Amino acid sequence: MGKAKQLRKLVERKGSILVPGVYDALSAKIAERVGFEVIFHTGYGTAASLLAQPDVGLVSFGEMVGRVASICRAVNEPVICDADTGYGNAVNVYRTVKEYIWAGASGMIVEDQVWPKRCGHMTGKETISHEESLGKIRAAVDARDEVDSDVIIIARTDAIATEGLQEAIDRAKEFKKAGADIIFLEAPKSYGQLGEISKQINAPMLLNQIERGATPLVPFDRAEQLGFKIVLYPLTSLYAAVKGIRDSLEYLKKKKTSEGFQNNLIQFGDFNKLVGYDEFHDLEMKYVPKKR
Repeated sequence: MGKAKQLRKLVERKGSILVPGVYDALSAKIAERVGFEVIFHTGYGTAASLLAQPDVGLVSFGEMVGRVASICRAVNEPVICDADTGYGNAVNVYRTVKEYIWAGASGMIVEDQVWPKRCGHMTGKETISHEESLGKIRAAVDARDEVDSDVIIIARTDAIATEGLQEAIDRAKEFKKAGADIIFLEAPKSYGQLGEISKQINAPMLLNQIERGATPLVPFDRAEQLGFKIVLYPLTSLYAAVKGIRDSLEYLKKKKTSEGFQNNLIQFGDFNKLVGYDEFHDLEMKYVPKKR
């Protein structure tokens, strides 16, 4: 079974799906080894790990496709990818969707911010018009259907911040009519808004959970009751990794040794297992001439 079909079956299955965000091939491999059925590629994490810069539209289309490909090739589980605004107008979206699928994406999020976009939980966002946003989702669906109809299209609107909750809900309903598989209203600010979204939208939805972001953290069971098919934690692994690296380097700088810190580090052998050293060693034994 292809990864996209695998993802579609999971989306059609009863109940919600807990999805972690990853930012490179190694973090994706870890998520897979932990046992997650679906993985999310984060654009925010790509900007941070590739450029050490914020998620404000600085990563190019080519750089993002390259990161999508490296993540998707590293794991056997389906990957939902952050396609941002599609990197231009609806015609750009049409190409972006195809390129993401060819890179290995099983699903992708397309949003309605003005480019250059920014993280949905930041201030200063702008959104394109209702009509233009609808055209982008139609283009995404058409492009998807021409390559692999099993790929999941997630339509995101940031209009809560720019136009208000009702406009965001109206856009979301139109996105569903245009063929989007999952609806994503970014950055609701309260349980009241989450309840209104649940009440008005009759479609599978995505709940974005960013620690200390604009949206309250919702217990998984409660999110499931509200009708959220995907409960996404896009930045948990990134924030944990950054804190872990900082803590380890501060310790090393202070102590001039890692002695006493080893319990916070993965063991040498375990790391080799994670990256598949034994498999590559076997390939060397099979193909590389032995020294005489």
